[in-house]
Amino acid sequence: MATTDPAQSTLYPKITTHIPEIIEQLRRLNRDPAHPEANIIVDPIPFIGTVKLHGTHADILVYPDNRIVFQSRNIVGLSVAKDNQGFAADMSEKTAAVLGLRDVYLKRWKELYPSKTVGEDLPVVIAGEWIGDKIQKDVAIAQLSRRFVIVSVNINGTWQKDEEYSDISLSDHDIYSASRAGVFHTTLYPDDYERTVSEVERMTEDVAAQCPFASSFGISGLGEGIVWKPVPTQYNGDTSLWFKSKGGKFKPTFFRVPKQHEGADIMKERRKAAATVAAAWCSQQRLEQGWDVLREKDVERDVGALGDFLKWIQYDILEEEKGYIKEHGVDEAALKIEIAKIAKPWYRAKLRERDTS
Repeated sequence: MATTDPAQSTLYPKITTHIPEIIEQLRRLNRDPAHPEANIIVDPIPFIGTVKLHGTHADILVYPDNRIVFQSRNIVGLSVAKDNQGFAADMSEKTAAVLGLRDVYLKRWKELYPSKTVGEDLPVVIAGEWIGDKIQKDVAIAQLSRRFVIVSVNINGTWQKDEEYSDISLSDHDIYSASRAGVFHTTLYPDDYERTVSEVERMTEDVAAQCPFASSFGISGLGEGIVWKPVPTQYNGDTSLWFKSKGGKFKPTFFRVPKQHEGADIMKERRKAAATVAAAWCSQQRLEQGWDVLREKDVERDVGALGDFLKWIQYDILEEEKGYIKEHGVDEAALKIEIAKIAKPWYRAKLRERDTS
C-alpha cells in the first residue's frame, strides 16, 4: 500500500482519467523481477467509487502536536490573509471541531489496526473539496452554502479505505463525507477494459445528469463524475491506481490520433496529430481551471501572467494525459506549441472580457 513520505509533498495526488494507464501499472506491480519478460496476467479487480465534486480542492493537515495546516491542490500553508475561496478563514473558526474530527479518525484507525503506532511526525491528512456558493458554477452543488466534503483520509502515512470511515462527518460544522452521496461499484477487467469503460460511463453519466450529493440536500441539478479506487487492500492506498471518470459537459473527448502515412512529411504529420489532441484537451473547463489556479497562487491575472498560465495548462495536460501521449506516440514538443496556439488567444480574450465587464 502506498504511503506518504513525511519528507515529500503532502499535496493531493493528481488522478488519471485513462484506464489503460491503471492496467499498465497493475501489470508493472505484479511483474516477477526474476522473469521481467513473462506475460503478466492480472485478474479482474473490484473498484469502489465516490462522487466527484466540482469545487476547489482543499486539505486539512492535523499534526500530533495539534498544529493545523490548511492547503489547496497547489499551495501549502493557506491562511486568512492568503486563502483559497475562503476555506482557511472558515476552518480557522472551527479549531476545536477539526481537532475532534482528527481524534475520531485516529480512534477508528486504532480500532482497525490495534497493533500499529502512529508516527510521531505524521499528520492526519483530511483531503476534500470546498464547495458551494460562488466557488464553481453550472453544477447543482453551487446552490448549496459553502461546506467541506471529505474525499480521502491519510493516517500514519497511508491513504485509508474510504468505506471504513464513510460514516464520519460533522454536519453541525458543515463538514461532510463524499460517501453521503452513496458509493458505486465496478470491476476492472484488464483483458477487456472496454467492458469496464461501458459500466463506468453509464454510472458517470447518471451522476452528471443528477448530482447525488446535491440531491441528498434536496437540490436538483448537474454533477461531474466519480473517483474510483481499487478495493483490495494491497492496492487501495496506491494513488497510481486511482482514476476518475467525468460525464456530461466534463466528459473528456476521446479520439484516434491521425495515423502517419508512408512517405508523408513526418514533422507535418506530428503537428497534425498534436493539433488534434490539443483541440480536445484544451477544453473550456481546463482553461477556466488554469485561470483559477492563477488566482489561487495569488498571481496577478494580467498580460504579464500569460507565461504562467501557459506553463500550467501545458503541464496539466502532459501530466494528466501522459498515458495517452505515450500510447499513441504524441510528440510533446509539438503538443506544447499547439496548446499555446489555443490557450494564448483564450487568455487574452478572458482579460478583455474581465476588463470590460
